[in-house]
Amino acid sequence: MDRSTISREDCLHGIDDYFEHLYPLPSYAFLHEQSIRQQHRSNALEPSLALSITAVAKVLLSDQQESEMIAKAESIIWEHIEKPSIVKLQSLLLVIHYRIQTGQFSRAYMLAGLAARAATALRLNYERPELGLIAQETRRRVLWALTFIDGYFSVGLPEYETIPHTIIYQQLPCSEDIFNGSSNQETQLSLLGACIRLSKVQKDIMRLTRQLALSEQPLAQLNGLVQEIQKDLWRLQAEIELSCGFLICRPHEIENSRWFPRHLQISISWHQAHCDLYRLFLPGYPEAAPRIILDTIEIDVREHAVRQCHEHVSQINQLLAGLLDISQLVLPHYVAICAYQATRLTLFLSCSPDVSLGLDMADAVRCAHTAVAVAEMYFSSPSTKELLVDLKRLVHTADTDPVSIYSKFYPSPPLDQGVHRHNHLAIHSLVRQANFVDDGYEESG
Repeated sequence: MDRSTISREDCLHGIDDYFEHLYPLPSYAFLHEQSIRQQHRSNALEPSLALSITAVAKVLLSDQQESEMIAKAESIIWEHIEKPSIVKLQSLLLVIHYRIQTGQFSRAYMLAGLAARAATALRLNYERPELGLIAQETRRRVLWALTFIDGYFSVGLPEYETIPHTIIYQQLPCSEDIFNGSSNQETQLSLLGACIRLSKVQKDIMRLTRQLALSEQPLAQLNGLVQEIQKDLWRLQAEIELSCGFLICRPHEIENSRWFPRHLQISISWHQAHCDLYRLFLPGYPEAAPRIILDTIEIDVREHAVRQCHEHVSQINQLLAGLLDISQLVLPHYVAICAYQATRLTLFLSCSPDVSLGLDMADAVRCAHTAVAVAEMYFSSPSTKELLVDLKRLVHTADTDPVSIYSKFYPSPPLDQGVHRHNHLAIHSLVRQANFVDDGYEESG
């Protein structure tokens, strides 16, 4: 059977599945449902978009790979590579998601660069106030969706960015009620906009972490920088709870909502941002500031940082535990990353000689097992394979040899620690998993 084409019925099933299960995920919220359904009814849906919607829905919801279907969608895009359009770019974003989901990370990364070129060629990073609401909002969402994909690869390293926030002059996405025409009453901040704002804060924290790794002298203003970011997080919390109508610390209260994946991403990202920020002050932690900086930080600041890490990682662990009782089919990829990071931090806080919280190792191990259960329940794609393997390794070591967990998890750094930590690609970076090889050093005969 030729799988490079689809019937109208299969396409309709793909559209239904996409908007029911995938569209609530922030990185998939760049299609306008009414427009897509109308185009399908009138046989006007762009073939590459029909193919990519169907293929992505199948691979994410049933692990059914449609390699011929996605290859056909990609070939259609390549045929008109010199004439980018919004629709072709939407198709390309879905092709990239498919390639990521099926473990083709190097191809996905190269296609992401192409998508960024198309976006800037169409000047999607600028507003077009003369356009209608749907056209304007679609442009915004396509552009911001690119930044989510960008985060899968760059993980705080500017050289891997394709769409840096510094070149974006677009507004944040509006609410779904505005986008689907059911309301004209705009809120200050939409759920999707909140996800984007938080991702920007997290990128800033990651860049600060990498910059600190290169420091060879004390940095007196570090605590001030951290407090400014903390104030941004507090302000963002207030905006979210006022505009979006839910409490960041209690997203499970609305777990039956269609938009629960966005609520969850907001909550877990907000807590993870605090962990990423305050782990800078944890001596011995891999992402902590260099010792030459920490030695000049007042003890009460470091103790406050430990308490903040404990408070927020505990909230993440509670969120993860709550997921075991939900039958949600698809969750944001970022939840798997947070499960991994929460396990690392929880175990560290329970075993570090520099931390005096008196945490029980048995409780830490139970939280770690919960994280593994969540990761296995919701994330089975190649993009989380290495992360899950290392997560299980951490838990196994904590189970079998908890006394030596500190030395085994956090070995002595290399001599070039600063450069190594600055350039280090996290285990969840898809660039790292792509295994690009520089073969240009072969000697000539």
